[in-house]
Amino acid sequence: MPYTLRDGPGFQLLRTAALFKHAFAKALRPYDITPVQFALLGLLWERDGLNQHEIATLLGKDRPNITRILEKLELKGMVVRERDPEDRRSTRVFLSPLALQQRRELESVALDFRAHALEGLAESERTILQQLLLRLMENLR
Repeated sequence: MPYTLRDGPGFQLLRTAALFKHAFAKALRPYDITPVQFALLGLLWERDGLNQHEIATLLGKDRPNITRILEKLELKGMVVRERDPEDRRSTRVFLSPLALQQRRELESVALDFRAHALEGLAESERTILQQLLLRLMENLR
């Protein structure tokens, strides 16, 4: 069987991720938040006070990229960076009152978007999709 780009899982995942990101960006546009900014806020909603290295690792981004994202979120009044009192070389990131106030609304947008993206898939298919994606990620580590 000859190699066909469009039949490969890499191509299909790349296209799906691009479509997902574009559509999610459109849903978040009224809030002036990008998908990666939302992901960073989501991490902090789960564990406020992460350091920049932890955020970079969890999001799979390099530290300079995380620094730029944090600068933008700081300008929007969504996060505050503070020196770690235990390690002065490290910076911890905390949610601002504005980010805490907007959490429910932004999470609602994300949940509605997720429901739309998974529309037409049975619960069992959603579970299988999640398991398969996790297995692919594990294989590639």
